[in-house]
This record gives sequence, C-alpha cells and structure tokens, in this order.
Amino acid sequence: MNNKGLERVDEVSQYYAPIEKLGMISALLFWGIAALSFAMPYSASILGKATADIIQAFFLVLVLAYFSISQVSSLYLVPRAELMRRKQLLSNSFGIPLSHDHTSLYYNNSFSPSVQRLGANTMENALFSKEIASRMLGRKRIIIFGYLLAWLIAFSLRHDNLELLTWITQLVFSGEILSEWLKLEILRFRHERTYDELYSHFLHKLGQDSPCATANVLNAFATYEAAKSTAGILLSTNDFQKLNPSLSKRWNQICEELDMQNEID
Repeated sequence: MNNKGLERVDEVSQYYAPIEKLGMISALLFWGIAALSFAMPYSASILGKATADIIQAFFLVLVLAYFSISQVSSLYLVPRAELMRRKQLLSNSFGIPLSHDHTSLYYNNSFSPSVQRLGANTMENALFSKEIASRMLGRKRIIIFGYLLAWLIAFSLRHDNLELLTWITQLVFSGEILSEWLKLEILRFRHERTYDELYSHFLHKLGQDSPCATANVLNAFATYEAAKSTAGILLSTNDFQKLNPSLSKRWNQICEELDMQNEID
C-alpha cells in the first residue's frame, strides 16, 4: 500500500479519526478501571467506608462510560468507516466512483478494473489486516491474561464486606475485555484464511472470466467484509505505519511471484 517517490492520498481515513480518538479515551478508562478494581477491596480499611463508597460509585460510572464508548464505536463509527472503505475498494476495483472520497496509491496490482482486480485488492487488504491484527494480539494477550490472573487472585482474597454489585460490575468489565480479545483473535484468523484462499486462486491462475474465478473472488470479498463487520474492531494505525514498509515490500514480491506487478491506481 505504498509507492516510493509518489504521494499517497487517502481521504477515507477521515472517517477513522473519531474512532481513534475514542480508542484513546477507552484505553485511559480501561487502565483507570483496572487500577480501581484492584484497589477497591482494600479501600475501606485504608481510607474508610465513606471514601470506599465514593470509589465504588466512581468505578461504576467509569465502567458504564467504557461500555458506552465501546458500543458507540463498534455499532456506529466503525461500520460507517468500513462502509466508506468498502465503497472505495469497489470503486478502485471496477473503475466506477461510488463516493466523492479520493484515494491514490492505496492498492497496487497490474489488473485492469475487473473482478480479478477486486480479488487482488482484497488479498492485499487481507495481508495487511492479518499482520496488523497479529501484532495487536501480542499486546492484547499479555494485558488480558495479566488482568484476569490478577483479578482472580484479588477475588479469592476478597473482603467479606464487598458489595455484590461491585463484583458483578467487575465481572461484566472482564467479560467486555475478553470479548474484545476473542473478536480480534477470530478477525485475524478469518483474514488469514481469506488471504490464503486468494493466494491459491492467483497461484493456480484460474481463468479471469470463468464463473469459478468470479465465484472465488466474490466469496473471498464477502468473507473479508463480513469478518470486519462482525468484529467491529479498528486495526491500529500506529501498527499499520510501523509495518507498512515491510508489508509493502512483501506485497511487491508477492505480486511479482503471481504476475500481479504494481502499477499506479
């Protein structure tokens, strides 16, 4: 997704900016909630019951805010951004503008507008997506298992006077972060499977106009988009920027191996 010496344009990225901002807020809330969840069992004995009650109330508010932000992002902002990206993908694949947003040098392969170009574009997307998701999972697994281990230890050592509502809320919060981790795991797996299917498609050079080739590409495109829609997760922009040079080089090599050499889109 990068061409050396030429300027890359991606106006669709504006739809992802609000998601990234909410993501930063959500990350701050996560660490605040995690810290409070471990401090609450001891707050009454150290700070007094009145202060402990205030901390518990503040904890409940933070969990509610965290849950609300995650739902707004996954149910509205991410689907809207992915819709615009999907329009841009189809516009590039078939040479027909479906939106006013302009992109340049976002996809790189030698196919003219066709179903085959859609397949190549989807394959490029799947390559980048699965690698970015894998990088994100490395951090996510450490955070999730570390938090759950600490939470289980804290729960086993809980005080008798802890309110049931607080522990139920902590359980809901733990379930929320577990859900995010599992969604990312499944997203990475489905993107990897889509990439493998399209790699096999182009490796065996199925006829461009054959019904079988068209069906294969459309199935891979639908699988890729369905995976993103189901997960409702935004892949990390920072990880994309770090991986972009190496992945672009890798994609260029793949294009050469499969006779999909780059050209400006």
